[in-house]
Amino acid sequence: MYYNAALVLEGGAMRGCYTSGVLDYFLDRDIQFNCVIGVSAGSLAGANYVSKQYGRTFEINTEYRNDRDYISVRHLLKGKSIINLDYLFTDHGISWHNYDENAYNLSDTDFVIVATRLEDGKRVEFHKPPVGKELTDALEASSSMPIISKPHETSQGLCLDGGISDSVPVDLAQELGFNKIIVVRTRNREYRKKPGSKAMEKAMEMNFNQYPDFVKQVNGRPEAYNKQAEELQKMEESKQIFCIAPKEPVKVGRLEHNVKKLKDLYESGYADAKESFDEMIKYLEQDQKSAE
Repeated sequence: MYYNAALVLEGGAMRGCYTSGVLDYFLDRDIQFNCVIGVSAGSLAGANYVSKQYGRTFEINTEYRNDRDYISVRHLLKGKSIINLDYLFTDHGISWHNYDENAYNLSDTDFVIVATRLEDGKRVEFHKPPVGKELTDALEASSSMPIISKPHETSQGLCLDGGISDSVPVDLAQELGFNKIIVVRTRNREYRKKPGSKAMEKAMEMNFNQYPDFVKQVNGRPEAYNKQAEELQKMEESKQIFCIAPKEPVKVGRLEHNVKKLKDLYESGYADAKESFDEMIKYLEQDQKSAE
């Protein structure tokens, strides 16, 4: 069943295992949306959701989390990013979870990937980029964290983590004309970011001194995120959006090594989606016909 609604997926690196649990439940129930907007890890989970590859995000992040070809600080010694995102879209043999490019192409969903452009620190979007270099470039740019990852060249310039400019782009979904919006968070509703440290601010200034607008955006992110979280709460209370989020604070690090923690987080996402499913469908179908 396709719903004339937008699905917005927050980022959060390995916290994306929560999102993958939610999306796998949606796949179990054969639920799709006319638009999927992904930020950072949300874009990677979203890509697998659009291609209807149940379990791909979760299985890769648990089975291969400690594979040094995928994630390793040693990559920095070779001038590469700690997380090798090319690993996700390379054919590793018959036993590997290859990306289903054909299913992606056949999907009617407008898949939107959000990234942040270094030149001006603004949000950029990639609408249903074709499989191959354009898709992987957009996904890698959206998911590349400052300092941990190298900036990635895209058709819209040099980019990094989409969460820097817009962590939960509900406003983009509205701009695209959707009045039914499902949001999947990777932080509990009460979570607020603490101000960044002076050391981190200086590190950003040193590493990106030629991009002052980008640095300003990064260093101002805690305040912007907290303001956005307050707005999302108001929108949820007024039924403008429907939100699925962890009930408790998520104690999973960005580069979490503990696979059991990742599995538990995935299972909680699946369980939360199941628990809120009937209410979500009621929200989607109220005052609106679903599109087959």
